[in-house]
Amino acid sequence: MSTDAVSTLDAARAALIPVAQQLTDAVTGILAALYPEATYVTVHAHQGQAYIGDVYTADGRRHGGPHRSGRALYPTHRIGGWPLARLPKRAARPHVGPHANDAKRTLDMLLTDAWRCGARFTRGYVGRHYTTHVKLR
Repeated sequence: MSTDAVSTLDAARAALIPVAQQLTDAVTGILAALYPEATYVTVHAHQGQAYIGDVYTADGRRHGGPHRSGRALYPTHRIGGWPLARLPKRAARPHVGPHANDAKRTLDMLLTDAWRCGARFTRGYVGRHYTTHVKLR
């Protein structure tokens, strides 16, 4: 591998970092619309994948999300694997535009792409839990 190839690779990675941050902001915007009382979402990133974990309020308590008829509308342990087309358009369309109708892409896939492009997530305390997270508000 020549030094020119290494320099080109470094330049490409540096160019992707702002795009990765925009993608992370889009995912957090969707989650903020789905969980209006939540403040933090944990992110698990390992083995080449990044996925959504738990949703927490500002005081560090787990947030189950909005409920209807005793059931969670958007279960926090499953929301990352749902296709974007399954999410409410009022939450997804402002952040991902026409891709809100995509039946194959998921929030976890978008987070994984952002992580692979150079987005980094904060490590710190959410309540009493030390975890990797993104802040919604």
